[in-house]
Amino acid sequence: MSGRFLAYLLESSATRSVLEAGVQSVTKSHQRVSPEMIRHLHFALPSTVEQEAVTHFLDVELKRISDLMDISLEQQRATRERFAECIRLSTTGSGDECVMPTGIDWMPTIGASWKLFKVGREFLTSSGTTPDAQDERFYDGPYPWVVSSELIDDDIFSVSHSVSRAALVSYAALRVQPVGALLVAMYGQGQTKGRTGLLRVAACLNQACCALIERGQVSAEFAQYWFKAHRDGVVALAYGAGQPNLSQELLRSLRIPAPERVQQDCIVRRLREQEQDYRQQLRLLELRQKLLLERRQALITAAVAGQIDMSTARGVEI
Repeated sequence: MSGRFLAYLLESSATRSVLEAGVQSVTKSHQRVSPEMIRHLHFALPSTVEQEAVTHFLDVELKRISDLMDISLEQQRATRERFAECIRLSTTGSGDECVMPTGIDWMPTIGASWKLFKVGREFLTSSGTTPDAQDERFYDGPYPWVVSSELIDDDIFSVSHSVSRAALVSYAALRVQPVGALLVAMYGQGQTKGRTGLLRVAACLNQACCALIERGQVSAEFAQYWFKAHRDGVVALAYGAGQPNLSQELLRSLRIPAPERVQQDCIVRRLREQEQDYRQQLRLLELRQKLLLERRQALITAAVAGQIDMSTARGVEI
C-alpha cells in the first residue's frame, strides 16, 4: 500500500465514520483513536498503479480546491477591511475634501465642518452587575439581562438570560436600561472587548457592559458605527494589570466627531444599507468555503473507493 494512498484512505468519509464511532474519551476536551483500532482497519485496495493514479489525481485536484479556498479567505478579509474603511470615512468625514487634524493618532482627521463631542457630555453612562449565581430567586425572571458576550456589533432584540424582580431589589447596580441605549463591552473573553450592541428591548446588564444613553446631539446609532470603525483605537486605551480593560471613565473621556443630527441620520441610513450588502457578500463567501470543503471530502471518498474512472478523470468534468 502506498503511504500517500493510505493517507487519503484515512481521510475518506467511510474511514472517518468507523474511527469516530470507536473514539475513546480521555478527558472532556481530549479524545483519541486507539492504535488497536487503526491496526484492524480493513480496506479494499486497487493495484499499485491505480493507487498512484488516484493519489496523483487527488494531489492535483485538492491543490486546486485549496487555492480557491485561500482566495475566498482573502476575499473575506478584503470585504471586511473595505467595509471597515467605509465606516471609518463615513463616521469621521475624512472622505470630505476639507478636513482638519484631531491630534488623535488613531483618528487623525475629521471633516472641517464637523465637531468633536465628548461622550460624557452627550451620553449618560451606566452599567450593571451579576446577582449571586447560587441564588435561584435572582434568575429566570421578566427582565432580560445582557452579558458582554452577547454584544456582536448588532441590534439586540432578545438575549439568553433574564433576572427577577428580587434581583433588582437586592442589587442597586442592577437597573433596567432603556430601548435605544448603546452598549459597549468593557471586558470579556477573546475579541469581546470594545464590541457594541444597540438595545431594541429594555434590559439589565452585567458589570462588563456599559450603557450609553442619548442626551445630547450625537445619536446612539451614529456612535455605534463610530465605535465599530475605531474599536482597535479605543481598545488600545484599555488599562489594568494582567488583562487591560475599558471603564466607564475611559469611555466618557472619548471624543466622537459628528456633523449635524440630520446628516448623522443620513449617514446611518446609508451605512445600514451598505452593511446589508456587506453581510450578504460574506454569507456567499462563507457558503463557497463550505461547498469547497464538501467537494474536497467527496472527491477523496469517491476516488479511494474506485468511484471515479482515473483513465478519463478531468477535474472540471467531475
